[in-house]
Amino acid sequence: MSLDKNNRIAQLEALAGKLASAWLNQSLIEDLAKDELPQNRTEAYLAQDLMSKQIGQSITGWKVGATSAKMRELDGHTDVIPGRIFKSVTYHGRQVKLPIERFPRARVETEFAFRLLADCPIDQAPWSAEDLIERVVLHPAIEIIGNRHVLPNGSKEQKSLMTIADNGGGIGFVFGEAYENWQDIDFQNHLIQLSVDEKEPAENFLGELRGAPLKALADLLSHLAQRGYSLHVGDYVSTGAATVPQPFQKGSVVNADFGNAGSITLQFG
Repeated sequence: MSLDKNNRIAQLEALAGKLASAWLNQSLIEDLAKDELPQNRTEAYLAQDLMSKQIGQSITGWKVGATSAKMRELDGHTDVIPGRIFKSVTYHGRQVKLPIERFPRARVETEFAFRLLADCPIDQAPWSAEDLIERVVLHPAIEIIGNRHVLPNGSKEQKSLMTIADNGGGIGFVFGEAYENWQDIDFQNHLIQLSVDEKEPAENFLGELRGAPLKALADLLSHLAQRGYSLHVGDYVSTGAATVPQPFQKGSVVNADFGNAGSITLQFG
C-alpha cells in the first residue's frame, strides 16, 4: 500500500472518529476542513464503515435514502444513501416515549420499512423487487434524522458524500406493528398524516418524489452485497422518506397515521 493511500486512510479514520464521538455524545462538528472530507463514494462508504466500527454497537438493520431519481436530482445525490440502524436507538410499538436529550437538532419523518422473513445472502445478489415479495413483512416507521456535522459552505457533492459518511443522516428509528397485507398498497400515492403537536400535517412526497419501497430494498441489498454485507432474518430496512421532515422539541407529541398500515405516536420527554 502506498504512503499516500495510508495517509488517506488515516485521514478517513480521523474523520470517522470525530463522527463516532459526535454520535455517542450528541455533539456537532462545525470545523471540518476541505481535506478531511470524502472525495468520492468509495471514501464516504469507508468513513461510514469506520464510524460504525468506532461506535462499536450492534445494528438492527439498514436505512436507505434518496431512493427516487427525482429526489436525487433535486438534492445532488448520484445514488441511494445507505446507513446503519443501531440497536441502542431502535424502538418498537404504536406508542413510544423517547428521551429528548438523545435527539438534539433532530427531525422526524415517516417511512415504509420491511422486516426480513428470510436471509438475503450475498451470493444471490443482485436482487429485484420481485425476488423479495415473499421474504418481507411491512412495518410503518418513523426515522429520527440529523447530521453530526454542518457544512454551510459545502457544495452539493460535498454535502452528499458527508451525509453518507455520517451514517446517511440517521439517528434513530421507531417501528410500528407489522402489517401483513401490504402487497396491495399503492406506495407512490399512499397518504400519511404526520403531525407534531397537532400542527399542520407534513407534506407527503408522492409520485416520482417517493421511491418505490420494494425496489429501494432490492437496490440496498444489491449495494450492500458489493460491499460484502448480507442481511438476515429479523433485520429491518427502512426505505426512505415518505413525508417532509418535521422538527420537534421537549414535550412534543408526534402522530403518524399510515391508514390501514397502522399508526405510531411518539412523545419526547
